[in-house]
Amino acid sequence: MMGAVSTQKSRRGYQKHGDNYCQRLLKQRGIDAIDGRTPPGRGAKAWRAYALQQRGGKGCPVDIKEKIEAGTFYLWRALCLRSHIVMDARKRGTPINRRTGRLPAVNVQHDTVMEQWHRINDELELDEGLDLARRIMFEQRANEEARANGGANK
Repeated sequence: MMGAVSTQKSRRGYQKHGDNYCQRLLKQRGIDAIDGRTPPGRGAKAWRAYALQQRGGKGCPVDIKEKIEAGTFYLWRALCLRSHIVMDARKRGTPINRRTGRLPAVNVQHDTVMEQWHRINDELELDEGLDLARRIMFEQRANEEARANGGANK
């Protein structure tokens, strides 16, 4: 005489963002880890082609190629995280966690990866003809860093 059979739990209703998986793939496969059939993969590979073309094509120095590869990886990760954030926000109906009233932690990861890509993009100097607003933003950032470094030396 067995008791009532308990029902199985349903699958969890959320997905992982997959950033750890992306990082592992990049270490194992390198540039081949980026799937050019997906929107993030197409965007990253298009930026890589543009950057290589701007910096001299296949004849550019090895250190520049390494920076471009690193920038491609950061951009791909950022675009994958962004697509996860958008999908999650559509499912929830809001980008903010309703229980805590905060943005999910994946947003911080996206911002970090995007800042790293912006830093590499700026180091490669791909945007020579910057518009006035971006030039002012870069000058302000340089002035703030100079003040921070000057204040630290006193």
